[in-house]
This record gives sequence, C-alpha cells and structure tokens, in this order.
Amino acid sequence: MTTKEQRARLSTHVVFVDYGLEVEVQHTVRASKYRIERTVYEDLLRFRGFQEPEERHRRWVDVGVLVPPFKDNFEYQGGLRLGSEAQLARDYQDWYWRHEIESEREYRWLGHGIGKMPTDLFLYQELMAAHSIRSVLEIGYGNGGGIWFFATVLRALGGGMVAGVDSNGGTNLPPFATIEGVGVALVTGDAHAQQTQEAVKLLRPEGFSLVVIDADPDPVGKIRLLQRWAESVAPNGFLFVEDVESPRCRDVDPQILVGIDGFLLERTDFRIAVEAARTPLLKARGAALQRCLSTPPPLSVDPRANHPRQPDR
Repeated sequence: MTTKEQRARLSTHVVFVDYGLEVEVQHTVRASKYRIERTVYEDLLRFRGFQEPEERHRRWVDVGVLVPPFKDNFEYQGGLRLGSEAQLARDYQDWYWRHEIESEREYRWLGHGIGKMPTDLFLYQELMAAHSIRSVLEIGYGNGGGIWFFATVLRALGGGMVAGVDSNGGTNLPPFATIEGVGVALVTGDAHAQQTQEAVKLLRPEGFSLVVIDADPDPVGKIRLLQRWAESVAPNGFLFVEDVESPRCRDVDPQILVGIDGFLLERTDFRIAVEAARTPLLKARGAALQRCLSTPPPLSVDPRANHPRQPDR
C-alpha cells in the first residue's frame, strides 16, 4: 500500500492538444512539448486525480507532467521562463489585480456588470454546452452579474436553474424574471454556515453540475468553502474556486496549493479539470476540479510508447 506522498497527478500547467492519432503534451511553465500516442494520453488522463505512478510513468514525473503532492507550483519559485504561456498568464494576473476596480467592475454582459474575467465566461459557456450543464450554483454572487450570465447561457441552451449564495443578498440585481425557462433562487446567508448549505440542498438535493466559489478573499477560508461545498457538486459536475491568484492568496500561495492537493488526496471522487488548463487567464487557474463517478481502471500500455518525443517541427 502506498503513502499519499508517493502518489502523483497531472500538473495543472499541462495542456493537451489533440492531433488525431497523436496528442501533444505542452508544459506551460517549462515551455516544453512532446508528441505521444493516444493510448499513452489516455493512460496519463488517469492522473487527473492522485494515483500511484508505475515505472513507465517515471519519465513523466522527471519532465514535470506528473507532480507529487504539494509540488505543482514549485517551479514558480525560480521565476518563469520569458515568453512561456505561464509567464503570459502571470503577467495578466498581475495586471488584472492591480486594476481590478477599473477592469473587472466595468466588464458587462448583456448590459449588466459581470464581475468576472472574459476568459472565465468563455470557458464556463464551453463547459455548459459540452457537458449539458443545466444547473449552476454560485457562492458569493455579489450584485448578481455571474447569476445573470449563467441564467442567460442556460436560456440559450434550453433552460435550467441557477442558485446563488451571498451574505448580503446583493443590490441592484439584474432582471432575472425576464429570462424565460430559467429558475433563479437566491439564498442570503453565511457560506460557511451549515444552515446555509442545508437551505441550498433543499433547492436541488441531487446537486449542481457547476459550482463556482467566488467568496471569502482569505486563502484558508477558500479552502474551507471548497471542502464544504464539494458536497453540492453533482456526479461529473465541475467545481471552480475563483481568485486563487489574487494578491492576498498569492502572498501565501502554498496554502492554496496545499489545501487543494490535500482535498484531492482525501476526496478521491474529485480530480483536476484538464479542460481549464487550455485557458491560462482564469480566476480559478489551478483550482478547477471535476467530480467523478469512479476511478477508471489502469490501461494496458506498451511501456516503450510512454517515452515523450519532441514534436517534429
């Protein structure tokens, strides 16, 4: 039996590009690229959650594609490579948080303030359409911009339900009643309180297919919300923890990383959402998860095919 420290998962800095018979593995921090066969790609996908690496996986650990617990951001400590995608993402996050009031608060969706990065919105609608998501829960909805966005997307997809939790109840909310075919339920209460969680559960006992946590600026508080609201995620649903690269969280960055990896080690029904790695400019960069029904069995793979190959170009 292995210890938790002997397990590994896919780095959240890894992007997969599908070329049909082959898949390219890109590491956005190391600026490295490898071409692999599809069977190897499918084998690596088992590591969306923590698994014990076998001998054929050691090379992927060496090149940073698979990482042990609490080590995913270790390369940031030595600085990022100029021109890498990770450097671009870090520069964007730095700009965004320096100008949060001027930038985010002025972003609008169909005439109403949205309070999110445009790249977040693009990824959310991608997931909602691709995975037939018809129920969304936002923790910390503020003035309702996120609720408005999710409700309008659901209307375009044929209807559904959006629920929100906020301690203040929000002011100047968008006109949710004008969105036909979509139910909107707002719960006023402390997101850390059990009674608030129970009130939301009554709205949808089976859980929500997308849960977005946009509350509590403190990194420890964010991890506590992750642990509490994970139960509200339906099987195969997604869970995003936003603002994990805010200055307040970045100052104590290991707490976020340790908290997320600790959660994944304990909650084996959750894994990282590899779809989110394609969009590095996210408020939930590195904190996008998916709940799974079961852990897939290991594939029978030719170990000779598991060696990464630099792309021919």
